[in-house]
Amino acid sequence: MPEQAKPWVERAAQSSGLGADFIAALMRRESGFNPEAYADDSNGGTWGLLQLNRSVWRGVHPEGADQTPPQGITDPNIHAQYGGIYLKNRLEGVRQLKASHPDAQFARLSDLEALVIAHNAGEGNLMKYPDIPNVTKEYLDEVRPAINAGGSCSATAGATIGALSPPLVVDGTIIDIDASGVPVASINSYSVGQCTWWAAARRQQIGKPVDPYMGHGYMWAASAERHGYPIGGTIQLGDVMSFERGVLGASGEYGHVAIVEEIHEDGSILISESGGGQRRAWTRLLTREQAENPGITYIH
Repeated sequence: MPEQAKPWVERAAQSSGLGADFIAALMRRESGFNPEAYADDSNGGTWGLLQLNRSVWRGVHPEGADQTPPQGITDPNIHAQYGGIYLKNRLEGVRQLKASHPDAQFARLSDLEALVIAHNAGEGNLMKYPDIPNVTKEYLDEVRPAINAGGSCSATAGATIGALSPPLVVDGTIIDIDASGVPVASINSYSVGQCTWWAAARRQQIGKPVDPYMGHGYMWAASAERHGYPIGGTIQLGDVMSFERGVLGASGEYGHVAIVEEIHEDGSILISESGGGQRRAWTRLLTREQAENPGITYIH
């Protein structure tokens, strides 16, 4: 594996919950670790480290999916993060399919063998196993050593991420709020499951509390100035990101806020966030270009 590909493999392994050897075998087969690889086909082509098509990419990264190439798909860090999520989701679908057809021959395959077939040839061909395309047989033969050598699903539940103290406990990209000790129960001025609820709780946890009445996400920038919080300049760990309405998928009515958890050498950042009204939170990777969007204000 090329040295430059190691962080991509590690990122995809983290977001998918799969072993690094298995991820590396897929990337080697699909693209030779070339993040800009493209192959034309009848479905409009495939891109990136895992050679994902537009439809698959839209399922995990809807922002900019109609662009050509789809936004982020040839960025190795973004592709690794969301490609891993795709593999995790597809693996769950394969497991459900096997459980629904316990007497079928494909149900005797290991989960990862079944995943490889579904990824390469679709679930329809998986259900026809062992009558699968020759190219899929070759693919499976090539990656099987990685499966047998420890490429089975890794236990990422309970892993920690982030450069802040305390770090966050995650399962893939999903944050275990309780295990992370984030004091969400103490936040009464923001509705549970909203971005503001999470940002206020996480800032309180890292010792940088904010006023309980900062307003909607897009209002936090102005509120920060009013309260005298430092803003702008170099991005710092623990910053609140206040997104203007509609920026990078933020609500067109309320905007958005998130927390900077990691800052990488290439300028990309890992953020934590919530939204949608459910008691859950997750991480997301932004490219340097996204992080430097003029519609985002950083509150230190």
